[in-house]
Amino acid sequence: MASPGFAFANPQPSPDNYNEFDPQDVAADSGISEIQATEAVPAPWKTPPVISLSDVIGASASQEIQNSGKIVFHSTGDTGGVKEPSHQFAVADAMSADIGTETYAGGRPAFFYHLGDVVYYFGQERYYYDQFYDPYRDYAGPIFAIPGNHDGVLFKSEPVAYSLAPFYENFCSKAPTNDPAAKGFARTTMTQPGVYFTLNAPFLKIIGLYSNTGESTGIISDATTGTAQMQFLQSQLAAAAAQRAQKGAAPFALILAVHHPPFTISSSHFPSPDMLAQIDAACVAAKIWPDIVLSGHAHLYERYTRTMNADGRQIPYVVAGNGGYLNLSTPRTGKNGVNPQPGIPGNDGKGNQLTLDVYNNTLYGFLRLTVDGDSILCESLGVDETTLKTSTMDAFTLDLAKHLVATQGTPQASRTRAGDVIRPKSPKAAKAQKAKKRK
Repeated sequence: MASPGFAFANPQPSPDNYNEFDPQDVAADSGISEIQATEAVPAPWKTPPVISLSDVIGASASQEIQNSGKIVFHSTGDTGGVKEPSHQFAVADAMSADIGTETYAGGRPAFFYHLGDVVYYFGQERYYYDQFYDPYRDYAGPIFAIPGNHDGVLFKSEPVAYSLAPFYENFCSKAPTNDPAAKGFARTTMTQPGVYFTLNAPFLKIIGLYSNTGESTGIISDATTGTAQMQFLQSQLAAAAAQRAQKGAAPFALILAVHHPPFTISSSHFPSPDMLAQIDAACVAAKIWPDIVLSGHAHLYERYTRTMNADGRQIPYVVAGNGGYLNLSTPRTGKNGVNPQPGIPGNDGKGNQLTLDVYNNTLYGFLRLTVDGDSILCESLGVDETTLKTSTMDAFTLDLAKHLVATQGTPQASRTRAGDVIRPKSPKAAKAQKAKKRK
C-alpha cells in the first residue's frame, strides 16, 4: 500500500543477512574518541515541514484507516545493530510479522516511527545497508524517523559537509528514490520535509524534533543550533490548538517525539531538564500539551506519568530505546544498591508529580500504539530472540478527553507464531464488545 513512486518491503521475504558487516570498520569506529560537537540543524526543504501519511500510502489507504475508526503504528529507537546485529533483526522481524496480512480495520500497523539512532557509531552512509535497509527488508510499511545523536554525531575525519547528510539523504528526499545505500533492496527513501517535522495522519498528529548530538542531554534550541526548530515547535503547537478549537473538528491525539528523554533512570544516560523546560514553555504559550511523549536514547523501556498541577492532566512519557543496540541499560541504583521502585511518586523538578510506572531492561522490543478518537492504547512488546514470539511487557491507555492514564496490566499470553498477540482492548473496544454480548 503505497503512493506512486514509493516501495516498502521486498516482493518476497528474504532471510537475515549479517555478512555485510565489516568487523574492521566497526572496530575502528568504536575506537574513535572525539568530542561530540553540537551543530546547527539543517533547514527543511519545505516550509512548514509538514507531511501527511496519505502522501506516502495513498489517499485510498488513508481513507481505509479513517473508515476503520482507528490507526495503529509501531515505534522504537536505538536500533542500529552494530557488532551484534541479531537483536535488531529479531525486533525488525517481529514487527514485520505483526503487519502480516491484516487489513487496517483488523489492526494492521500503518507505519513505523523511528525514535533515533538508526545507525551506530556515527551516521555514515555505508552503515545504512547493514543497520537499516537489510533489517527492515520485509517491513511492509513506510518508516519515518527523527535523528538520534549517533545519526548526527560529528568527528574530524567525517567526509561530509554536515553530519546529518546521510540521514537527510535517506529520510528527507524531495521525491522517493532508490538510494545506493540500499544495494538493490526495494525500499525507497522517505520524503520527510526535514529532520524535524510534523506527520499528520488519521486520528493523530506527531511532532518530531531533533535533539542534536549530545551523548548526555538533548538540545532543541541554543546559540549554536539556532532558533528555527523552536519556532517550528511553537507554530505547530499553535496550529494544533487552533485545529482542536474549530467547531466540529475531528478529535486527534497529539504526540511529541524527541530522541533524548526528558526523564530516564538509565545509569549510562541522563534526563534533559533544560530541553523539557523549552518544550514546556512552548506548550504553555500555545495552551496545548502533548497527549504522550515518545523518546529513545536510553537503552531500555520506561514509562512515567507526569501529573500537571495546573489542571490534573496526566501525560505519559515513554522511553523505547530497546530496539536493537548491542546492550541494554542498567538502572541507576539508590542507597545500598537498590533498584528504582516503580509506583513511588516523585517530582519532575518543576513542582509536578512524576511517577515511574514501569521499566524493563531485560528484553529488546518495540511499541504498538492504537489511536482512535477517544484513547491511545500503548503496548510495549518484548521479543524472544529465539522464537520471535512477543510478550506484553507493559500496556496502558490514555483517555484523550479526561487525560487520565490507566494501566492495562502485563499479560504474558501464549503465542503460536510471531506477531500472534492477544492484546488488551481500548476502553472504546471493550465497551462495544460488552454491548454486543448483551444483544
